[in-house]
Amino acid sequence: MPHIYEQIFETFRVVGSDDSSIVDRFADQAQWLDSPGCLFQRNNVVLTSQIRTEGVIKAGLFISVVLKGTGGTRSREGATQVRYSDDSIAVMALRQPTLWDGDAPRGAHMQAAGIAFPVSSLERLGLRDEFIKLFGPQNPNVFVAQLQASPRVKAIAMEMISPVAEGRAAELLLSAHATEILARAMLALQGNEKVGLVSDQKRLRLQAVGDLIKSDLRYPWTIAELARHAGLGRRMFSAQFHRMYGVSASDYLRKSRLAAAREALLYQGLSVPRRHTPSATSIRRISPRRSAGILGMCRAVAIATNHPDMSEG
Repeated sequence: MPHIYEQIFETFRVVGSDDSSIVDRFADQAQWLDSPGCLFQRNNVVLTSQIRTEGVIKAGLFISVVLKGTGGTRSREGATQVRYSDDSIAVMALRQPTLWDGDAPRGAHMQAAGIAFPVSSLERLGLRDEFIKLFGPQNPNVFVAQLQASPRVKAIAMEMISPVAEGRAAELLLSAHATEILARAMLALQGNEKVGLVSDQKRLRLQAVGDLIKSDLRYPWTIAELARHAGLGRRMFSAQFHRMYGVSASDYLRKSRLAAAREALLYQGLSVPRRHTPSATSIRRISPRRSAGILGMCRAVAIATNHPDMSEG
């Protein structure tokens, strides 16, 4: 029986840090959907080691809704890269088979719903012309884009990752979700902002700033510095950042620090109530060997909770 990944790959390899194959671990979470004719990949795992992928991907359209996770993939034949991060949608279109490789770091929580459409499926769905229009003189064979996931799309992806039902009805719902994500992504790429996705360069720069903040939560970011990264004035940056994320840049930094500290504590086997930080005394009762590292995490929670507002300078 052909491997399920042969639907979208000519050759493929997924390896861990020791260079051993772990492809079946991910293939077990893959499923072919006859309608609309795509491969669905469900990921909801904390990586215990760095992973690397490489292979020749067949022509088609590939959409990943990433709720949690960080990493990327790149073409061996040029400088084209696809980076993904929390609450983003990575889109890649290939006009011919292309050699790509990718990576994801150890410890990353990968929570994503990916759908891959061969060209034959796009033609059957009547989307061949829309697919061809994605390519241009500067990108005749490869097209990539990153979109901001709307609440609607994130809800769809979560239901695909953690289905609420089983059986034929659940399969029909999964197919409907895949079709809706495809339609919304194609409309967004055509410039239709009413579908709840945004692909303009200004939003992409703001998305990059959000990723930059999360890449170094200990750095004392300022509004002026982040505005420069976004290519905007401070006032315009503050207004547009709030419009995109629903919070100010300083609140976004504070909440990201708190979430990172809480997640670190959970990995140590502790739960952190939202309105309480474990005391040093209670932590020391757990284990002398573990107390030092956990106390450091507790301090991180306290710093995140009481950190002053981001400065304007």
